[in-house]
Amino acid sequence: MWFVLFLMTDNMKQCLLISVLPGLLALVLSCGQDKNRVDSNPAPAASTYSVASPRKEIIAQNVLAAQLAPHDQFEAKTTFAPNEPIPASLYLAASAYVERRRIFAFLVSNEAVVEQQSIAVGANEEREAFDFQFVKTPRPSGTYQIRLVEIARSHGKPVLLARLFLNVE
Repeated sequence: MWFVLFLMTDNMKQCLLISVLPGLLALVLSCGQDKNRVDSNPAPAASTYSVASPRKEIIAQNVLAAQLAPHDQFEAKTTFAPNEPIPASLYLAASAYVERRRIFAFLVSNEAVVEQQSIAVGANEEREAFDFQFVKTPRPSGTYQIRLVEIARSHGKPVLLARLFLNVE
């Protein structure tokens, strides 16, 4: 490329410069205009949006899913009647190391435990699906959580696996 420019006369170089310069200038200006299109206004404050509360929160890495329904059904609702049973299920990933543990489900309202259930899992049991059913009624209307917790024998410390959010009306 430089060799060709070296062989060109000064008059030819001027003509080339005059014909290329407007194109380069247009390219630079159009890039500046594109940058303005990319810049965006900051998002409005979150308070201006009506944000729904979360229905579930998966916390532990070994949790594949949690829902307000038995494990062989689909979750259909998050609002229950005061005398209606509340189902919940938990799916855990298969683990190479299985030990004795207990899976707890706590039905909680205003930080007070309303009802609890637990399922014991043996050292050689490779169970992955856990179903719970809360049947103590009547329940007062309000917002509730189901906290799914695991206590393994090796660490003895409760580990929060997931939380499900629901309403009783």
